[in-house]
Amino acid sequence: MRKQAHDGTTDDEYLITLKVLQQMIRLAELLVAGTHADADYVEAEVHAPYRAVSPFRTVTADEYRAIGRSCTENEQWRAVYETIAPGLSTYQRDAIEAYATTRLS
Repeated sequence: MRKQAHDGTTDDEYLITLKVLQQMIRLAELLVAGTHADADYVEAEVHAPYRAVSPFRTVTADEYRAIGRSCTENEQWRAVYETIAPGLSTYQRDAIEAYATTRLS
């Protein structure tokens, strides 16, 4: 049985949110360290979200690029990324673009 927190989230939703936040923090650390968006370490970080969607359906390179663009184009998402680290939304977008080009094209 899934427990529900006071804010209405389930344990599963909480764990997914936690994993996403941890991934965003790891990307922020790479950004702050000056690691290029197309570096292997960064590519490994953006592979995880792709892998999470893959069991449900095949995501094309163009679809994954659209997800990357939403990091900067969606105001709410961009605000969350930028709260973690200035420039993170653009870095995530660029990392997804590099991943889509090298791994999915």
